[in-house]
Amino acid sequence: MLHLIRGDHTQFPMDVIYHRDPWFPHKNEFADNIIRSWGLNVFDFPPFAAGVKVKPDMIELVSRYNFGVGFMDIPKNISPPSEYPRRDYICGLNDWLLRPKGTIETPWDVVFIGHRSADVDPFEGAVPLKSDTTRIGGVNVVFPLRDWSDEQLWQYISEHHVPVQQARYNGDEHWHANDWTHACTACIDPRNTYETAWCPKLKTEVPNRGSEVLQLHVRPEYIEEAA
Repeated sequence: MLHLIRGDHTQFPMDVIYHRDPWFPHKNEFADNIIRSWGLNVFDFPPFAAGVKVKPDMIELVSRYNFGVGFMDIPKNISPPSEYPRRDYICGLNDWLLRPKGTIETPWDVVFIGHRSADVDPFEGAVPLKSDTTRIGGVNVVFPLRDWSDEQLWQYISEHHVPVQQARYNGDEHWHANDWTHACTACIDPRNTYETAWCPKLKTEVPNRGSEVLQLHVRPEYIEEAA
């Protein structure tokens, strides 16, 4: 989407929002290379709330960012530390829920988002868009790629030589994926009914905080209802 809007501009005249987590800096290497080579003016800011969303067989971490006078939730898929014990991981309580938070005065009238109706979310499943545009918190939001199929997307990438992050698999397909994080959620999972949970960092039982955790399971209004 950024390549499509940017066109042949050597100095892109629009701001870019790129939310980066403070953990696993290797996940930002590709983005940082694009930012430098394209000369982008990139903004980042912390969420004003952090929580989870759950269903019987899955949990996701969620950051809630202010968007004008409204908000937008950005979920993060989880690889639990038990699957890849040799990898580093964050603490869902101290690193995620208790991370520094803040709000900003949103200066943008229009924001472009690369969501497509053909996208399939690991948690939500199909997430088709209702229209090409919407308003969130008083900000006009445009989805330029709404009707693009997977075939059209890859054809554009091939024809225009758009840089693509190369998949690197070393026993863990999610280690370099920026929409996944490695996290322990044992003591913040609302599905857990035990009084304590095992903490792999402290190597002991800790109080279960699941009932206190903010649940941010809101399906955006601009997405069609689930079938």
